[in-house]
Amino acid sequence: MGLPNQTLDSLRPLSESELEEWEDAYAAVEAYLAALHIRNRLLVAELVRGILWRASARRAKEPESTARKLAMEEMLSEIGEWTERVLDEPLENRRLAARGRLALLLAGLADRWQGVFLTPEPWPDEFVAAMRSSYLAAGPQFAELTMVPKPLELNVIGSGAAQWWETMDRRPIVRRMFAIALLAAVIACVWFIFFGGSQDPSL
Repeated sequence: MGLPNQTLDSLRPLSESELEEWEDAYAAVEAYLAALHIRNRLLVAELVRGILWRASARRAKEPESTARKLAMEEMLSEIGEWTERVLDEPLENRRLAARGRLALLLAGLADRWQGVFLTPEPWPDEFVAAMRSSYLAAGPQFAELTMVPKPLELNVIGSGAAQWWETMDRRPIVRRMFAIALLAAVIACVWFIFFGGSQDPSL
């Protein structure tokens, strides 16, 4: 990316509120780079400065937008376009998204390739190969599963109960007799609980 061509002589005085707003934008961009494991302070300062210069140029045309919003949009756009060029593959909505961030980490960006980040081509062949293979590895992989129905296995008690219920379904008279017997048993239990224990044992 390189440092922007503007010199410090081109800076205009900023009010306290503007300084605070741009400092917040600086912190947001710096935090995003830290999330990508870009740790070299000189490189981070250079990248953030370039992003803020572009955001400042947009601010003149979009005064209603906050500095933080413009800076983050420029950051995401810059990284997305650069990643597309490295991968030679379009990104969804031209955004890095989780798959792209994972590819950067898998390719060893933080350990070996910080100095390559957001630079114009040509890039080292090893870096490009690592990025493309990591992007493929980070993609969603779906395994086709086949579910084969298996017969329901019942134990001895379960098998007996199943056969009994099947007999009840085929013979309504047996089902009716069972219902009458069950009702009589319930009535007998209730009578015993409320009346059987209240009798005088001496009688």
